[in-house]
Amino acid sequence: MSPDPDAIAETLAAADSDGTNRLIDDLSDLDATAQFRLYDDLFDACRPVFENAADGYVRQSVVRTLREAYPGVERHPGGSDALDVEEASRDAIADQRERYVSFLLDALDDPDGRVRISAADAFDLLAVGLGMADLGGEKDRIAERLETLAASQPEERRKHTEQARESLERLGVPGLLSGALPDDRS
Repeated sequence: MSPDPDAIAETLAAADSDGTNRLIDDLSDLDATAQFRLYDDLFDACRPVFENAADGYVRQSVVRTLREAYPGVERHPGGSDALDVEEASRDAIADQRERYVSFLLDALDDPDGRVRISAADAFDLLAVGLGMADLGGEKDRIAERLETLAASQPEERRKHTEQARESLERLGVPGLLSGALPDDRS
């Protein structure tokens, strides 16, 4: 049975740490195909929770949940071919990644440090995937967006944005899976 995005969003909004940790564990057990199928609906259900939560823990939980549910096709040896779904076009994968990156950029500008730390941590994993799939152009575009964000932030927020940018430089393993996902967004 596939996880219910609305039920996940309700769990996150309730700020129940045990429930949140259980659902994050459950999401981490899904294979990339199940994550790919779930991700857009989950993102749509969780984004309003993030935007409307007054509690930083809830916003942090949304970041952690979307990080765990993100399919990370970039990290899989077969790239988009590893997914057992017809709708797994490179454009659909790139669109998921774009929504995810935009969300993480918003989270890096959150007033709560826990949220920013979780977003910076999410960039660590994303950076590995971008490097593995040799998506240098995508990596460079994200780095530019991070630099632009950092330039507009006060120092306490900027340090987390800088950590995310450094992850792109430090954790990329260029060429390991070169060709798995062509950089068709250049």
